[in-house]
Amino acid sequence: MRVVVKFGGTSVRSPGRVRLAAKNIAAIRAAGHEVLIVVSAMGDATNRLMRLGRKTWPEAPVDQNFLHLLATGETTSANLLAMALGAEGCAAVALGFDHPDFPLVASPGQSDSQTLSTGKVNDLVEVRLDERACRNRFARTVEPMLAGGTVPVFPGFFVVDDDAHLVTLGRGGSDVSAFLVGRVARADEVVIVTDVRGVLTADPRVVPDSTVVREMDAALMSAVAQRGAQVLHPNALRYKPESVTARVVHFTDLGKMAEGTRITGAATTVLSVHARPLTLHLLFGHGIAARLGLLARIGEFASSRGLAIHSLTSSDTVIGLYVEEIAGHSLAVDLHREFVGPGLDFEELVVTRNVAEVRLTNPAFVNTQGVIHVVSEALHRAGLGIVEMVTSHADVVVYCNFDQAEQVRSVLAERLGIATGKGSGAGRGRKGG
Repeated sequence: MRVVVKFGGTSVRSPGRVRLAAKNIAAIRAAGHEVLIVVSAMGDATNRLMRLGRKTWPEAPVDQNFLHLLATGETTSANLLAMALGAEGCAAVALGFDHPDFPLVASPGQSDSQTLSTGKVNDLVEVRLDERACRNRFARTVEPMLAGGTVPVFPGFFVVDDDAHLVTLGRGGSDVSAFLVGRVARADEVVIVTDVRGVLTADPRVVPDSTVVREMDAALMSAVAQRGAQVLHPNALRYKPESVTARVVHFTDLGKMAEGTRITGAATTVLSVHARPLTLHLLFGHGIAARLGLLARIGEFASSRGLAIHSLTSSDTVIGLYVEEIAGHSLAVDLHREFVGPGLDFEELVVTRNVAEVRLTNPAFVNTQGVIHVVSEALHRAGLGIVEMVTSHADVVVYCNFDQAEQVRSVLAERLGIATGKGSGAGRGRKGG
């Protein structure tokens, strides 16, 4: 098995932890696996280097001088870990950013006008790789190392362009480095080594009795990370191929394959059309948002009739309920009798039948500017009208006439670069801008 192991800053923050990391890697190698390593800077090294640079020149641009200063943190970690592996009798080579065949190569034009956060946050930086250059360099340099039993150790946080300029992946970007290496290496697994036991059911600072989630799909993990969970960089899983398994483990559990959280699947854009038509029931009134328990009563009403509400939208003047078409015929009469009229909750009920649901899902939507504009403009240019557009974190849902559902799907698939089969599918969409 070919495994990429990424050590976070806390996992290599001291010589003792570097030696522990080397001992665990040597054991994995001894078990017959090929191992590639990605390392972060030790502990708080990047923050210290950032402060040093700002003290020297407070208004310093994020240019190559500044980036090379910061890169010494990861470079130091890579060399120390390679040395520690040597002490374990395991051949290792630190592949620095100055190596002529450093295998993570950015497409041209990305080294200018770079930005970095001062504090230790997860910057959402999108970097495009020159896939052909990456694979050519990997084949020339890294594959012979692996074939000879040598462990390559990569500094994280940066890639290089064809002119050997550093291109940052943003603060916290070593997680991204790990999946980029895994992608180029066609690895079987990417292991993120950190100071937590895995992905927890809640922040332990908020919920002390939270427990480890043993398995999670990549789309859900990416959505959780986008919303602030610190265990994994929000951008990292965008670069995870579906064929590669990921795992998040504590630095003391690296050799225990059953420990931590296993992450499967891919966090790509999914475009799907609900197979059956829906009916939309719009309930109009005033001051809806201030009415305690109203949504609960509507939910209980539907539940008592064995009806699932497929989707619910609300504002201060209207509540919309989407249900399966077959249920819509009887639901309108019952809704009207229960909720609409003098002395009741709403003043008017409007029913729209034969509605289609077209859903776009990608965790990256949370922090991608212009997604709604791209969707609405594409449909407008195609002359396709909508009943409603709903957004919720990682989802953009378009409701339209059911007879136009396939046209809407086709237009969005083409605009976002999603290869799908008829009716539903998945693929990596281009960034909406």
